[in-house]
Amino acid sequence: MQSRLHDGFTVQKLKFRTRKVPKTSSIPLILPNDLKYNGSKGTVEKVRGARRSTLCVVPEALELLEGIKGPVSALSICGPCRTGKSYVLSRLLGSADAFELGHRWDPQTFGIWMGTKVLKGADFTILLLDTEGIDASGGSADQDASILVLTILLSSLLIYNSLNVPYKGDLEKMQCFIKLAKGVTVKKGQKTQMSELREFFPDFLWLLRDVSLMSTDENGREIDPTQYLKTRVLARGEDFEETPGDMVGRAILTSFPSVECFTLERPSDNKQVMNNIADHTDKLNPEFNKGVETLIGLLLQKSRPKRGYYKGSTVNGIALSLMVKQYVEAVNDPQAIPALDNTWRNTIQLMRSRAIEEAIQEYREEMAAGIATVSQGTDVQIILDEDIEDEMDEALSLMSIHNKAFTKVTSCLLDNIGHLGIGSGDLDEESEGVVREMQERLVRREERTIEYVGDDLVTRRQQGMVVVGGELYGFLQENRSRSRAFCTEMFNTFFEPVQKKIESPPAGYDFRGALDELERTREQYHRWARGPEKWAVLQEMTKNWDSLRANIKKIRGYQEQLMLEQERAHQAELEAQRKNREARRLYNQQQDMQRAHKETLEKMNQLHKWQMAKVKMEGEVWRWGEEQKFEDFRQAQMDEMANLSRELQGRHDREVQQLKSRMQRQQDEMNGKIRELNNRLRQPPR
Repeated sequence: MQSRLHDGFTVQKLKFRTRKVPKTSSIPLILPNDLKYNGSKGTVEKVRGARRSTLCVVPEALELLEGIKGPVSALSICGPCRTGKSYVLSRLLGSADAFELGHRWDPQTFGIWMGTKVLKGADFTILLLDTEGIDASGGSADQDASILVLTILLSSLLIYNSLNVPYKGDLEKMQCFIKLAKGVTVKKGQKTQMSELREFFPDFLWLLRDVSLMSTDENGREIDPTQYLKTRVLARGEDFEETPGDMVGRAILTSFPSVECFTLERPSDNKQVMNNIADHTDKLNPEFNKGVETLIGLLLQKSRPKRGYYKGSTVNGIALSLMVKQYVEAVNDPQAIPALDNTWRNTIQLMRSRAIEEAIQEYREEMAAGIATVSQGTDVQIILDEDIEDEMDEALSLMSIHNKAFTKVTSCLLDNIGHLGIGSGDLDEESEGVVREMQERLVRREERTIEYVGDDLVTRRQQGMVVVGGELYGFLQENRSRSRAFCTEMFNTFFEPVQKKIESPPAGYDFRGALDELERTREQYHRWARGPEKWAVLQEMTKNWDSLRANIKKIRGYQEQLMLEQERAHQAELEAQRKNREARRLYNQQQDMQRAHKETLEKMNQLHKWQMAKVKMEGEVWRWGEEQKFEDFRQAQMDEMANLSRELQGRHDREVQQLKSRMQRQQDEMNGKIRELNNRLRQPPR
């Protein structure tokens, strides 16, 4: 179910992959250890005898979070209890009660909660996070600081929600902000300056509630709320010594990349309406409702994908879920401090491992689907040729199905790891290592030397790489096994009647009749046998045909010399076929390997250019105009990639055609020699 908001965003419901959880509009992401989430009921329950000391991650919420595939923008709200934080987030989703609203003195939100609905945009998805109120009953200053640190680390836009116009003295109640530099480090083991946090912290918006007065400067002139906040509240006072309030103001101005302020008038003076604001939206102060709509537009405009530690990196749902677990573990450990660089490296390692496993599974599914498509309309799985013998039969080639699946999963893998950004500066080396690991899991090759018959009918040797392991090898072995069983059955079906006839020849059945019948039977086998084991089975079965040789000698008109010449000719033909098939297979696999390598390098080059452009534009506020420029650049890179791919494909097609021509010449020459030998056999003996 979807509903359209302004600025091109759509409200979408997150779905569980495996769990059966009651449908609720929000779910806890992080809870204090004295509470637990009952997934079967969708409720939070007290843990008997537990005393609040640590924070716990809720697995059900992580599963929902991992379902967000693209870049995520986490919009969070924090602030004192009972100031209407949850209501603001609910209105963002086009509702009034998406997050539970508090109507009592005791707070309703503990830990950090996430909405089960998100705002889906063209380039990223906005996730909403509601946090436990600062100074909540049952919490301590250290616990407030832990919740704040986690909220900031997970967010790309942070709303600090409070009532009325703040003054200098009010900042002293916000000392949890002073602990930011001590509670977070950019690089593990190194002391962090507050200014270093600006690159990684979210934008900061102070939302002032129940404000109707005009903001003015020291001289009584009207100024906008943001200017008032920065100059009258957060700026350091004139006192010689820095006060706790000054330290809070400095922490906010220094740590966050941007600081803005927005005001909302009081929703209503009616006590009954205020006690259940969600059910009385139509009775609220019109100026308040108008202000909320303006605020929603501002928040959507300011939202941007959460970035990782590396330049050009963005965070998706899976990455954010991994970061949640690592940050909570660090916050719970008194000896540990959340380190941005270390957390991101661990996240990348886990993301890449997961991306490889997903690519392997996708390859299996693509191969199975490709084989099933070819076998459609038949009762059994069709036997495929390994290599492309003819362009008309390309769809019946197992390697053709592999090439398509291989290209698709490699491209998807690079797309999946591309958002992880540039770390050491050599993205090609980092990405190539991941792609190489995945591709070796799919196809493992070894160098082999094989023989083939040249254009001059001279046997030569050729070196190349052949498949000896990996996922593809399993499909090849399975197909070869089915081919061998089928071809053996075909051989017995066609040759057994002839063999019985030779064992007990009817009247008038002579040696030449037997030779003609054997030739027709071979032609039948050639026409009906299928798969890569077709010629190998024929060669093995006829080479060990001792009983037929013994019986054919008894037939009238038997000629020993002609029989030997024909057998040698057929075995030579089969051996030449075998060698040429091996040469063609070696050549095709060499071409496949080179093509895959070139395509991977081109894709990685495109990804690198895309990342560098992204880094160049990073730090700017996303605007439609800038996005369009970036999209134009990305499209140009994709067009360049397509042209290079077409050029490589054209070169590959020409090389394949040259090989086919050479193989055809060899086959024509061999067929001519076979026809010449058969004509000699049919001539009456002198």
